[in-house]
This record gives sequence, C-alpha cells and structure tokens, in this order.
Amino acid sequence: MDYAAGTTTELNHLRDEIKRGTRIISLSGLTSIASKAFVLSELQAQTKETFVVIADTNRELETWECDLEFFNSTFKIQNLESKVSNPESRILNLPSFETDVYSGVSPHAETQEERALTLWRLAQNAPDFLIVSAKSLITKTVSPKEMQNLGANLKRDADFAPEALIEKLVAGGYVREEPLKNVGEFSVRGGIIDVWSPTAENPVRLEFFGDTIDSIREFDAETQLSIRQLTEISIAPMREFSATAKDFKDWAFFARERFSEERFARNLKDRTQFAEEGEDFAGWEFFISLVNPKNASVFDYLKDAVFVVDEPAPVEQTLTNFYETIEKHYAEITEADDIGLEPHELFLSGETLREKLADKQRVELRALGRTAAQTDEEFQVT
Repeated sequence: MDYAAGTTTELNHLRDEIKRGTRIISLSGLTSIASKAFVLSELQAQTKETFVVIADTNRELETWECDLEFFNSTFKIQNLESKVSNPESRILNLPSFETDVYSGVSPHAETQEERALTLWRLAQNAPDFLIVSAKSLITKTVSPKEMQNLGANLKRDADFAPEALIEKLVAGGYVREEPLKNVGEFSVRGGIIDVWSPTAENPVRLEFFGDTIDSIREFDAETQLSIRQLTEISIAPMREFSATAKDFKDWAFFARERFSEERFARNLKDRTQFAEEGEDFAGWEFFISLVNPKNASVFDYLKDAVFVVDEPAPVEQTLTNFYETIEKHYAEITEADDIGLEPHELFLSGETLREKLADKQRVELRALGRTAAQTDEEFQVT
C-alpha cells in the first residue's frame, strides 16, 4: 500500500493497514526524521505495536531517539497513559560496532555497554520502539535466553551463591575494584558483594548469609553510606559476549584445531599465549564464537514487531557495500596468514536477511515517493 503523509484521514488509513497486517506499506513525503518520528509515534500510540526503525548508520540513531522520545511521550499523555509507565524499555537504541572485525581491535567499551543493555532489556520486555543501524540489523549475537542468563535478578531472602554471582559478573564484563567507584565494577569483602549495574543510579551492597541474600542496600559510591533498603535488584551485563577464564582456555584449544596450518602459527600464538592463561586479547570479541557460537540476531528478540525502513535505497546500498568490504577484508587477512572467523559466522548473509525481512510487516519511509521507489530497485542486497 502506498501513502503520502498528510491528513489525519491518511494516518487513520495507515493505522488500519498496520492493524490489518498489510505486509508492505510505503509512506512518502516525510523529509525529516522529526516528521517521521511524529507519524510513527502516533501510529504506535494507536496500534500498540513494537516498531523497529532501521536507520542507515549509527549517526542517525541519536536523532531518531531524541525525536521519538519527545513525540512518544506526548502521544502517551494525550492518550492518558503514564509518562513513566516503563521508562527503561519504551525506546531502545542498538548501535552497530564501528570496529573492523578483522583489525584485531576490540569494540569501544561504550558501544558494548549500550548494546548489552539494550539486548538485556529486549530479552525481558518488548519496547515501543527499537532503533537499529543497518549493520546492527545483520550482526549476530546471543539468543534472548542466553542474554537473560548473562545478567541476574536478585531478591532478598532468596538463594544465590555468591561465588556464582562473582563468576556471572566477570563473564558479563564487570571489573573487580576495591572499592568500586563506577558503573560496571564490583567488590568483594567476605560475605558482602558491592556491584554497580548500568540499570541503577547507585551501586548496591549485597550481604549474604551462606548462599542466601540477607540484605540488599543501595548506597552512595562516594560516601559509602546506605541510601535505602531494597527487596530486589536487576543486574544487567556490561557486554553481550560471555567469557570466563575457562572460555579463553577452551578457545585456545579450538583455535589450534581451526587454524592448524603452519602459516597461521605466528598470528595464532599472538592470541593463544594470552588465552591459555585464561586472559583476553585484543579483538577477542570477534573470535569467541568458536566457544560460544552466536546464532541469533535482532529478529529473534522481536518476532512480532513492525519493521520500519528509513529510506530503503541508502540502507540497501550501505549493506551491499558492507558485504563487499567484509568479504574483501577476510580474503586479505587470510592471504596475509592472519586468522579470523568467516563473515557468515559473524553476520547474517544477504540472503538470510532478505528471508527474515520478507516474513515481517514493513513500513518503508521515502522522502521522494514513487520516484525513489523505482530507484530502490537498482539496489538489491547481495
């Protein structure tokens, strides 16, 4: 169905088409992210569907998020809904890694944290909006169940072995500091564990009696003074890649089998000398799939969502260029006797992406209408 943005009548038609389950809806005439966010926010308020907005690159995500936050809150107030009914999961942002997976460099810590927090929240509740970049859409990750297991929901008077919690924190990217000062850190003193989750304004102090959580207290990181008692707390992971010392040791074993040719020996040793000691190495996030395979994607987290493609032509061109670049880089490192996982182990293929999108209800936003739609046909993800 094709629509030009404009009157309330047209918006009502759009709402009805979405509720009816029309597979592909084309919407033209919206020339700014703000105007697109306005229309989508009204449609979401009326349909109650989850909308996945696919932007071209990470650069557009912040603008989309700000505009959606403004309009989404406005429409919820107009519909007499609570403005803070679930503030953590209403609008989520999932950026892609900007790091070249074959450069031997780890992703930026802030990007890892943002992705992990978004996936953690997605695994628990469906948001109003999820905003993703094109590359993030095809990035393979852990399943929702695995993501939930990376974090922890703790309750007072419930059993949770402190040793198991410490192992979970380390695997999820937390760093031990005595005393803790920042988000993503934890400390241990006898039967007391302090931890600061990215979901919390302040750190919490967990006191254990054996394996039972005897007390949960929020406290000030500067003064170490208690703020209030809590009955439960959620601890989100700091990264989506689970890795323990054992995982790294196992990785060294599997990597030797995978890259057994003599020509890979030097570059393999650069990694295994750390992994054998249970330590990470630069760029390990793009190798750990040998031990903990990544077989899921955004599609596994939101099976009933409406997917919104913001300007299909640039998005498809970006993905086409990326697929060509990633294949080229993999060929280059292999020729240089360096090691790396194949592109299909890290990203969805173009064919798989087309199949997954074909099963979803889609809204395609085009500023130039039918002229742009005809141009889109020249850009097919391969």
